[in-house]
Amino acid sequence: MDRKLKAETWALLLLFASFPVVSFGTTGGSYLVWLIGLLSLVLGGLLPVCTRFMDHSGDTVRDVGMEFDDRTS
Repeated sequence: MDRKLKAETWALLLLFASFPVVSFGTTGGSYLVWLIGLLSLVLGGLLPVCTRFMDHSGDTVRDVGMEFDDRTS
């Protein structure tokens, strides 16, 4: 996996985990758990934005288009 895909996978996992953590922190009255959930929400939202500014010169170029589609119709 390249770095962009890893960062975006982590962002998705952080966003999935943040909502139950924020909910548990809010209903349980634990400020620390709520803060951890909020930080994971913010970090999960900022990681995809940061991947736009990464150096993508080393990424492999893949052929994309209808003529390269290997699926059967």
